[in-house]
Amino acid sequence: MPAENPPLNSPTFADTARAPSRVGTAEARALLRECFTQYKARLIDMARSSLEMSTDLFEWNSQISEGEVERFKARRGEWLERFAQTIDELYERRMGGQRRKGRRPDAESAGLGVKMLSDFDHAKQEALVNAMQHLHDYTRHDVTALDQRFAALVPERQASDIDNPFAPVYVLDAIGVTSRAIYPEPRIWRPLMERMLSDITPGVNKIYMALNRLLATHEVLPEINAALRARSELRPADDADLLPAFKELLAKAGMAGRAGTDAPIAPGTGGDRNVLPAATVVAALKALAHSKPAPAANRSPRSTPDNDAFPDLDPMLALGGTASTITLLSPLQRMELHAEVLREAERSLGAKPNATVPRNLVPYVREMLGPSIQHPAERTTLDVAALLFEYVSRDPSIPDELRPLLGRLQVPILKAALIDPAFFQNPRNPARHTLDLLAAATIGAADDPSYCAALQTLATEIIDEIGIRFEIDLTAFQDADNRLAAFIGDESRKTADAVITDIRRAAAAEQDESDRGRVRGLIRDRLAGMEVPAPIRSFVESTWADYLTLLRKEHGEHSVAASEALRTLDDLLWSVVAKERTGQKARLAKMIPTLVMSLRKGGKAVDLPDERAKRFLEDLYQLHIAAIKQHDAVAQPAPVAPVRPTLADAARPKRGAPSPGIAVASIHDFVSEMVAGTWLAFQSERGAVHARLVWTGALRMTYVFASRSGLSVYVYSPEHLADELISGNVSLVLEPVPLFDRAVSSALNALAERRSADAAERALVSGE
Repeated sequence: MPAENPPLNSPTFADTARAPSRVGTAEARALLRECFTQYKARLIDMARSSLEMSTDLFEWNSQISEGEVERFKARRGEWLERFAQTIDELYERRMGGQRRKGRRPDAESAGLGVKMLSDFDHAKQEALVNAMQHLHDYTRHDVTALDQRFAALVPERQASDIDNPFAPVYVLDAIGVTSRAIYPEPRIWRPLMERMLSDITPGVNKIYMALNRLLATHEVLPEINAALRARSELRPADDADLLPAFKELLAKAGMAGRAGTDAPIAPGTGGDRNVLPAATVVAALKALAHSKPAPAANRSPRSTPDNDAFPDLDPMLALGGTASTITLLSPLQRMELHAEVLREAERSLGAKPNATVPRNLVPYVREMLGPSIQHPAERTTLDVAALLFEYVSRDPSIPDELRPLLGRLQVPILKAALIDPAFFQNPRNPARHTLDLLAAATIGAADDPSYCAALQTLATEIIDEIGIRFEIDLTAFQDADNRLAAFIGDESRKTADAVITDIRRAAAAEQDESDRGRVRGLIRDRLAGMEVPAPIRSFVESTWADYLTLLRKEHGEHSVAASEALRTLDDLLWSVVAKERTGQKARLAKMIPTLVMSLRKGGKAVDLPDERAKRFLEDLYQLHIAAIKQHDAVAQPAPVAPVRPTLADAARPKRGAPSPGIAVASIHDFVSEMVAGTWLAFQSERGAVHARLVWTGALRMTYVFASRSGLSVYVYSPEHLADELISGNVSLVLEPVPLFDRAVSSALNALAERRSADAAERALVSGE
């Protein structure tokens, strides 16, 4: 069973590059060698296809003579040989310990031919630079994940940056070194590099997706993709810079000292006129803070002074100027604060009995503290805490009936953040971990009344204990973490017992159909990152999967027949993509007869009915016509980077609509990469049931989901699950990312959006 949250000693995103490998050194090298074999083979195939389509590279180019064009064509085979050799050399050099220096390997020799660039050269150089940048932009998400996985396998403690031998810079090095060696004339190698990068960029990203999936299958940071999807681009790589980043954004957004005040009312209350005015809430908090605090449970009465004994020092002295703030917060943490605020407002401030108290009280606590906040870092901490709990107050994965439990942690967490300067940069902080564990434990709790009641009882005890014991050390949070972890472990064992039969059945089927499982994995990798027309996807996932499985069983995985069938699959997928150049159209025209013949052969081998075969080929014909005419009608821009699935901001499922938070085009990829612990909402007659992924198997033929304690179990193939997500019958609730990390990214994005909105409003006003 997957853990609800990473343990206290799990590596953070920033730590990953320095984290020890999860596999042994020999195993890590073997795994990377497997990655390299796949990377090299597919990269060479893509380069070969690009060269085949380069016959039109110098059309209408008066700068290049016919003789030069013929020599270019004649040396393409030599280019491929040198390319393969260069890929090998770059990889072996890196794995031998030699890091890339930031310059291309042939920089010295290339510099000998420097001369003034003509207008033609300038144009081609600019186009090449743009193509290189597009490669980086297009592959950025998957390269970031692959970087982290490489660093986990090959930790380098002396280096702060990650030098991944599969990264785009190495692809560029291999293409650049080869092109300049075979075609020294810049008027040849610049257009060639630009064209090749344009052709292979989407395919390179597919390689990265496949390598990430391979490494995730071998338990190399399987959760990194989910963490990246949840991570704001504004979050610094090192969380030591997190508080300064917040301070800068708060200032630019004009929110310093006001964060969290824009939406103080709980979601669902809308324009509730009964909500307590801010001044009333602040006054009530001030009165409660100055009330006589209950004694802490772990504070024993002081004994009669002994003149010879060491002085009994007040631990608050260690806090310096923060002591006055902590003194005001301590009484508040020992109360059920929302109820006490309302009671005080009714008793002393004339509030109506049916008044509403804002869920997020941190902004009002900040206002109440006022002059006691002396240090700028403390003010920023209060602002950030207000933003974090604003997210907690509306996080849709937390059941409404359990949300008040997390609300009771507002003051203890705020106090812990003020006491510990490293709170925001230390993922092992026990207070943060308590918040993460409790939030994770609430997901899906409403579907199991017994579990929900037990969690509510335990959480209430834990929070009461924290309120009584927590002064300036974090021992109370550590004890809470241990109790929550034990509770979560018990529930996980119950769930495991409930789903063991389904898992054994799925595992047995996977073993019996291992060839089919591996074929389906190959097909998912081939389809990765593509918007595949429905007729093509249906044919590939059914008929061609059957054919590939048959070939593997009869001839073996590495047989010529199996390799040719995979090449046919690649050709089929390429053939339906828009063709914008003469060389592409020429290749398609040459390819179609052989492609159709191979497709007919495969369909016949698996007894595809004639009517279905005819219908598919008719659809394919129309797609080929569209691929040729699409560019003729409208000029096609460079392919944009694939839309990556994101965390769902609205988790409540709706029938008939795609899963919120995931782009339809990427749902199949999202399912292929889904990590254990991901929560989905399954529609049923009694409403939505929340269940998490508990098993996939090595071949990912079957996914098993279970609700809390295994009361409801759902078994899907990845393909069926993707269809259900697209239809809206199933929706994403949450990926296994800690609450704190989700809240930080949400807060950063909210500040950036506020700044952009203010800038747009100012521009509109000035324009008028």
